[in-house]
Amino acid sequence: MGDGDTYEIAFVAGNPGIWADHCHNLEHVPEGLVVHLAYAGVRSSFQVGGPAGNTPE
Repeated sequence: MGDGDTYEIAFVAGNPGIWADHCHNLEHVPEGLVVHLAYAGVRSSFQVGGPAGNTPE
C-alpha cells in the first residue's frame, strides 16, 4: 500500500464486542496500522482511572 491508499474490505462480524485489529508491531501504530472495530450498541465497561487503576498508554 502506498501513502494515502484506501481499501474497502468485507468480513463476517459474528463475535460482538470492541476489538482492536493491528499488525503486532507496535512501532507501526503511529503510522496508522491499527483499527478500532465496534458493534453498534456494544459498550465497554472500561473506565480510565477507574477502581482497577487502568490508565491507557
